[in-house]
Amino acid sequence: MKKDKQQSSFVNIGSSSLLVIFLILCLVTFAILSVSSAKSDYSFSERLAEHKKAYYEASARAERIAHEIDKQLVDLAQENSTANAVSTSGDFSGSAYAKLVADTFDGMQVDDITLSCDVIDGELSISYQVPAGEKQVLDVRLLVTDYTKEDTYYQTASWQVIPSETWEGDENLNLMPVMQ
Repeated sequence: MKKDKQQSSFVNIGSSSLLVIFLILCLVTFAILSVSSAKSDYSFSERLAEHKKAYYEASARAERIAHEIDKQLVDLAQENSTANAVSTSGDFSGSAYAKLVADTFDGMQVDDITLSCDVIDGELSISYQVPAGEKQVLDVRLLVTDYTKEDTYYQTASWQVIPSETWEGDENLNLMPVMQ
């Protein structure tokens, strides 16, 4: 009978050791996964912070440019008399003031950013793009308003981040070797 007790205690010692080893392996695996996940989260948060910083710097720069445009529009409005502000046909984009604005701002450099003026659907707009990181730009479009009828000299029509490069979807992944 003593032999049976020794064998059963040996089996119990072995199974408990295996259980402890299994638990230790599980804990080590979960620890490695936790560290990997934490590192991934940290690198993602760093990239996100970098992206946000670039956006807010670009936004602040775009605000400074909009402020300069506003000051220039005020000066141009003061130079013009209200009689010349709008053409007789009522088309603001054809007025002397709109032509003066277009001539002044088209190709103008403010804070090393080139401005452009366009007439889209009968509305005069001033647009510019401010770099927001390596692969994106902040695209701004301001609609010039008739200052004799509006309280402001412009309205913000577009203020959005767009990619600076076009994406080409023809990047192939060679998942399987080509048979010849």
